[in-house]
Formats: sequence, C-alpha cells, structure tokens
Amino acid sequence: MASGASRFKFISPGVYINEIDRSQIPAEPTAMGPVIIGRTEKGPGMVPTKVSSFEEFTRVFGAPVPGAGGGDNWREGDFDGPTYGAYAAQAWLKSGEAPVTMVRLLGTQHRDNDGTSAAMAGWKPTGEPSAHMINNGGAYGLFLADYASDVTGTLAAVFYTNQGTSIRLSGTFFGGVDGHGSGAGTAKVFTNTGAQSEFVAEIFTGGSATGNGDLAEKVCFNFNPDSEKFIRKVFNTNPSQTNSTVVSTSNNPSYYTYWLGETFEGFVRDGFVGTARVTGSAASSAQSSVAALLGLVSGTFEYYDNNRSFQNAETSYFRSQDTGDAASFDMSRAANLFKLVALEYGDWANRNIKVSIENLRAADYPDVTPYGSFSVVLRHVKDRDEDVRVLERFDNLNLNPNSVNYIARRIGDSYFQWSDTDRRLRHYGNYPNNSSYVRVVVDDAVTDGAINPELIPFGYYGPPRWNSWQILSGAAETTRMGDPGLSADSIVKGGDDLAFSGSQTATIFLQGITSGRSFAFEFPSMRVRVSASDGGMQDPTDAYFGIQTTRNKDSGRFDSSYIDLTRPLSADANTFTTGARTESSFIFTMDDIVSGTTGYCYNSGSRAGGSSYSAQTGKTYKDLLDAGYDRFTAPMYGGFDGLNITEKEPFRNTGLSDKTQETSYAYNSIKRAIDTVSDPEFVESNIMTVPGITNSVLTKHLVDTCEKRGDSLAVIDIENDFVPFTENTADITARLPSVSSAITSLKSRSINSSYGCCFFPFVQVRDTRTGRLIDVPPSVPALGTFGSSQARTEVWFAPAGFVRGGLSNGAAGIPVTNVKLRLTSKDRDKLYAVNINPIASFPNEGIVIFGQKTLQVQRSALDRINVRRLLIFLKKEVSRIANGILFEPNVQATWDRFTSAVNPFLADVKARFGLTDFRVVLDNTTTTDDLIDRNILYAKIYLKPARAIEFIALDFIITRTGASFDD
Repeated sequence: MASGASRFKFISPGVYINEIDRSQIPAEPTAMGPVIIGRTEKGPGMVPTKVSSFEEFTRVFGAPVPGAGGGDNWREGDFDGPTYGAYAAQAWLKSGEAPVTMVRLLGTQHRDNDGTSAAMAGWKPTGEPSAHMINNGGAYGLFLADYASDVTGTLAAVFYTNQGTSIRLSGTFFGGVDGHGSGAGTAKVFTNTGAQSEFVAEIFTGGSATGNGDLAEKVCFNFNPDSEKFIRKVFNTNPSQTNSTVVSTSNNPSYYTYWLGETFEGFVRDGFVGTARVTGSAASSAQSSVAALLGLVSGTFEYYDNNRSFQNAETSYFRSQDTGDAASFDMSRAANLFKLVALEYGDWANRNIKVSIENLRAADYPDVTPYGSFSVVLRHVKDRDEDVRVLERFDNLNLNPNSVNYIARRIGDSYFQWSDTDRRLRHYGNYPNNSSYVRVVVDDAVTDGAINPELIPFGYYGPPRWNSWQILSGAAETTRMGDPGLSADSIVKGGDDLAFSGSQTATIFLQGITSGRSFAFEFPSMRVRVSASDGGMQDPTDAYFGIQTTRNKDSGRFDSSYIDLTRPLSADANTFTTGARTESSFIFTMDDIVSGTTGYCYNSGSRAGGSSYSAQTGKTYKDLLDAGYDRFTAPMYGGFDGLNITEKEPFRNTGLSDKTQETSYAYNSIKRAIDTVSDPEFVESNIMTVPGITNSVLTKHLVDTCEKRGDSLAVIDIENDFVPFTENTADITARLPSVSSAITSLKSRSINSSYGCCFFPFVQVRDTRTGRLIDVPPSVPALGTFGSSQARTEVWFAPAGFVRGGLSNGAAGIPVTNVKLRLTSKDRDKLYAVNINPIASFPNEGIVIFGQKTLQVQRSALDRINVRRLLIFLKKEVSRIANGILFEPNVQATWDRFTSAVNPFLADVKARFGLTDFRVVLDNTTTTDDLIDRNILYAKIYLKPARAIEFIALDFIITRTGASFDD
C-alpha cells in the first residue's frame, strides 16, 4: 500500500509540506418544495426546472400575467387568460423558503393522435382558400408592388379567416377588369386610394360558396406604423376574438371572424438591404402602388397550417470563412460548424433573442495552437448595435474538441427528449448546459476533429422563405409560374393553382393586370446592415454586420415586423432547411464585406465577383479581422409554443371533457407533464399541483402519481367551482361556485387517498405588479399557505385556521382580497364532511382556510394534511439516513449506526411537536437470519403523530353566588 509520503515530490533536499482539509461540513440535503405545472410567460417548457426565489422565477419564467390585457396578441404573446401556474409559484416563493420545480406547459400532440383538430397541437383556421376565393377560410396574402412597370413586389400582410368569411380589396382596378374601373374582390389587382400605400378592405361574414354574405367592416389602412390608419391599428390582431366558445357572437363588437397575422411593414419600407420594395409606401401620389389578395395554399402546402407540437427556436448553422479561390466561391462550400438551439422556450426566443458572433480571431500561433477563437453573445432582440443589451456571453471559445474552451463544453449541449413509449424524458448530450437560454449543436466533422482547425464562424444562410413568383399579362396560357424563366412553385393560389394572368376567364389566377405588364413577387426577408457607418457609429469597427432589428439603418426604434419574420413556416414545410417550395431568404458572409471610399460595406456576392476585401490580391480573412471588422449578428427563429392561439386559455377545462391523449393535445400535454415528474429519483418534490385544471381524470392522475411516488401531496382543484371567463360565454351568475354541485361531483368520483387534498372556492387576488384584481383557483392560496406555515413553524403544523391560514393576513404569499362565494356555517359543514376544505370569510377575521383534510375516506391520522405532510417529511429524511448504510455489512454495528442516527432525529421532531412518541426497532426480531442471507435490513419505526386541534368544546357554567368552584 502506498504511504502518505507518496503524494510528495522528492527531487532535491528540503522540507515539503502538504495541507489536508478534513474540516468540511457535510452538504445538507437540498431543500424540497412543490412541483407546479402550468402556463408561464416564458421559460423552459415541458422540462422540470427548479428555481429558489421569486426573483429567479421571474428571470427564468417571467412575471405572473393577469390576462385579459388586450392589445396585439399576435405579436406580443397570447395571454388573454391568467397564468395560474405563475401565481402559484409566487404564492409559494413569497411565503416560504423552499424552492419550486416549475413545469411550463407547452402544446404537444400524442404520437398516435387521431388527426382531429382538437388532437393536433397548435392552430389552423377552418376552411381552405377555394378556386373562387369565396368565404372558404384559410390564409390570404396581401401582395404589394409599385405602380411602375416591371417591378418586384412583396407579401405585405397575411389575413386568417374562418369558413364563411371573406376579405376583399375594394377601389379602382389596376387594369379595368370586368368592363368597369372599380369594384371589390380577391385575386384582383387594385391601385392605392391615398398616400402611403393606402387601400380599402371589405370584410364579409355569413357567406357561402356562391354568396358574399353581409358586409361587416370596411377598413381603410396603410403601412405606416406612425399613422392612425396603420394596418395593425385598424384590424383585429387577437386570434382568440374569433372563438365563439369563449367570445359571445351576439351583438358583440369584440367578436371577429378573422384576424390579421403577419405584417411586413419593415420589408415594404426598407427591403433586404435598405432599398424600399414599395416606394409608394411613402409617396403622396394617387396611383403609386398596387395590391392584390391571394390565397396562400398550393397542393398539400397550406400557409395557415400550424398544427404541430412546440418546437425550439434555432439559429442557422454558422459557416466558416472561405479558404479557397475567391472567383469560384459559393457559400455551399463553406463548412458547417455549429448552431444554437433554444432551451424549450417556444416562440419567446424568436421575440427576444438574437445572437452575435464577435471577437473573431485567427490563431495567434498556428504552429502551436492552430484553432482560432471567438465569442458568442446572446443579445436582446430589441437592442441596437450602439447600445448592446447582453443576456449572456461566452468569450474565448474555439472549435477544438480537446480544449477547455471548446464551444460545446463551455455553453453545453444537453437536452431532453420525450418518449411516448416509455412516458419519460430521455437525456442526450455530453456537456451540461451552462447557458440559461441555448445549447450548442456541433457539426459531426467538428466533433470528430475532421475540419481545418483554421476555420471560424464567418456567416450563415438566412431563414428559409417561400419561393418568389412572377406574373406576366397577355402571354400564352402555357406561360405561367414554374415554366422556364419563371420562379419555381411557391405557395400562392389565385383563380387556379398556378400563378397566371391571361384571358379573363372564371379560372383566371389574377385579374386586373394591364396587358404586357409583368410583376415579380418575393416573400419578405430580414434586413442586414449595409455599411459600418449606419446608425452613426462613432467607431465603425463596433458595427455588427448581419441582421439589424431596428426600423431602418439610422433608427434606434425596434422594427416590430421583425417578429413576424422569425415565425416558423407551415407545419408541412421545414422551417430550418430549404425544400422544393422554399429558398434561403438571404446569404450572409463576412467574406462579402468590401472596403471603399465610403468605408466598409456589405455587398452580397462581392467575394465571387472579386471586389470584397478578402478577395483582393494579397488579402485574406485575417486582414479583415486585423482591420477590426470581427463581428456579426444572426437571428433565432422558428420557435413555436404548440398552443391554440384562438383560445383565451389553451388548457381550458371545457375543452378537456371526455378527452384522451389521442384526442386532445391539451389533455396530452398536461398528462405528459405529470408523467414527467412521476419518478421521485428524477424530480424531488413534496407537493404537486396543476392550478386551474379541474378535469376529473387528470386530477385523479395527479393524486395517483403522488400516491405511487409516496412522497408528495397533490393539491387539486375540483369541478363546480367558479368558472373563469376563459371557459365559456355564460353570464357571471351562471359561472358562480355551487356548494351542492361541488359536493355531488366529488362524491361521485370516490377518491380515497391521503395523498390528495382540495379546497373551495376560488378567491380574488390583487396582482402585485399591475394592481389588477383577478380570480384564481383555491389551489393557489392553499399552496401559499402551506409555504408560509412551513416557513414560520414546521411542515407538520396544520396550514389552516386564523393563525396559519389567515389569507387576509398574508398567509397565501399574495394579497387575497375576496372569495367568489361567501360560505355559511352549514356550507362549511357540508363541504368538510366530504373532505373539501372550505375557504371562509369572516366579518372581523377576514378570509381564512378553514380545514385541512386529505381525500382519504377512512378515519385515521392520515386523513389530515399536517399528518400526511409529517409522514412525507419523515420518510424522506429517514430514507436519506438509510442511504448512508447501503452496501455496508449487515451486522449489529451497522444497525447501531442506523438507530443512533434515527433516534435523535425523531426525538427532535417530537420536541418540535411533530410526534407525541416513537420507537425504532432494529434487531434480530426484525432483521432475521433469513433476511440477512437475502441481504435485507428490516427495521420498524412506530410513530404517534401529534394531532391538530380542530374542534374546541367549551362549557360555560353559571353558578350561584355562594357556590364553590372546587365543587
């Protein structure tokens, strides 16, 4: 055996000293708190994520959202309904000390879903654009172009309509169609009616395939964000206002049968590199631009089909610099290096993150260390190059798999993937994620060390977009989109399936083009920086080439239409890879930067053309970096929440009734979230809740999961409580709680488990950020009360009553201002008799949780919450002690170690009023010789839990004046 001296290095004479630290304090067990499943503003989705404070929660998951805020939901996020899960987290974290494990709900459909609209995650309007564009629903693109001859126009906006609704432009025809110069219609070209590309649209509802229906709206609009007629200000931009289940259709001006989706005012105004696509957008002439509405569908490709599970946003693969002959340069020969993928954030990452690569450096000593280095900086999408807002940064990265600064090692490449077969998350990746927002996907050639070590990230392909298309008037009918010289198939449908304008027939694609005129239309793209001096940069080398997210090159204001450029393509197309109907929206590489009299500028194709800086004789990419131009920016795009945006609450209970995993994506998402936390070795927890979900099957599944784990208490909400406005359109009086119905429905379920509990009714709370009063399910204040009771006393003290259950006194962690139903004494008795814990309101004491029963039917100590939580606590802590003797010899000395640790622990619990008595038995009467031979240690622990006082009986006895109290 080696001696302790072997640790020393003896070469020359001297005194050698080594320091050995044996004073370390053993790590304390990680504190446990609840698992909360629900919606939040942002954050990792469908993956359990632990946070330790409310400040950390808001940083990761966002602040609680009160809902019903109105505004542009399409762009700003779909939060018509309150985020109950976030309020539950606030209640716990503000009242207690233990952490929360949050599972943010996103939409995911089951592998074996039945294909119905309810079973599919995401959303899709009813209907499909028809050959004659009459009231058939779907998506319609507003294409805009200059009035001038032979121009290239663009898709400017997209309208989504339900079946029975049509949107038509009206005004003056560009070519005098149908023998007159004005009218209304779809698949017809109109001239603008005023300055700034001003047009008029008519919305008809209640139509059929042969009839227009009724004119519901006539709207004048333009594409100037500062105008009162700006398109997003005058049309409905809230998809949930089209849902008749949750929005009343009778005499309700807020109910619509369409919504305005994407608008591309930035591209209309500035184009890809700062050249306006429609100059008439800022003109004052009467005839400066033309427009047409066309269906966005072709074959199996439907622009409006967003039925898909949630997906993560990504960057494109970052590609290397060109090290070959400049004249033959093609971006496709640049090596794929890596890409960044968001950590389950859905579309939040699209709307909030962009990625900059900066501090690009070639290897300083290529003979020694041939790899170059760079930084990855996650920036807020609304910042500008003159005022960078950093979310995270990772410096001095490289592509050397053996380096401590290897990009995958520094940022992380881990992720989870759900298995419908095993009903659990599987973990992949080699390096833990050190980023709060993204992980790295490194190309196999980089991982294998098979690339030229000189390569560094230098460019990328822009997000895929639908193919451009052209139209030519007056040509033979065989000349149409797809023929030689014209664009490949896109996703545009007019009077027939192909883009063509010839004779005026019933199946004509696009009417109203003057004979001999041609138009080309492209789909929008992100704007890129043209010059290093754009925006008045004091030091041009501080400029980031690549995308810019401001309104124009000199603006400091965010271009909101950028958000619409980051959305995924339809479900039947690949958002991240080009296909038969899609093309790269642009190609960016630092190799296309030129140096001229006006400074350093970006000019696409300049390297192959021989004019870029790195293409000059004697120059390479290293010279560009040495000149200080060492940074560029790329978008994150394609993230999707997988939720039905036409719902105020995507997980409303009225949509879960009688559903299964195969017939409802919402049901499947909730069940999957519960199954994700079913393994106690994967997620530690002592409480679980899904606030607001009252579906009997799902809440029973939560209780069963907690019972199977044996270490958690399910706090469920029950049916026939208050029905929020997100559930239906019933009058408020029909949505109030019903004591008798709640009792009847719970009794019919025959739940018998000490691992579940419920409360009644809903309460009203004040949102601490906005001051708004909102209604929340009773599981929210109950959870807060559990936390505050545990923090102030012990986990085994009853979280109820005026001392620890006083909601008006702050026990819930959030301000509780009212109850949705004032319970009488008889109501409370009836509820408590069937194990429903009342939330009562008293004139002087305020609002109080007035019960602490579990859902166990049999009378025993475990029919009380405080005892069940005591047993959960004791089992977990004794299990931790037992873990310390696993694989130790099964002898008396080991038994003594166990009992000498358990006895003081239980004595301490007794001293703190958790137990009235206990006894630990571990000897040869429990662990017999037979068990020893089978490698089993068996102990018995007898407990007498302390009971809470729930009933107080007082006799007031009136005596005679002369009587003695001792009698």
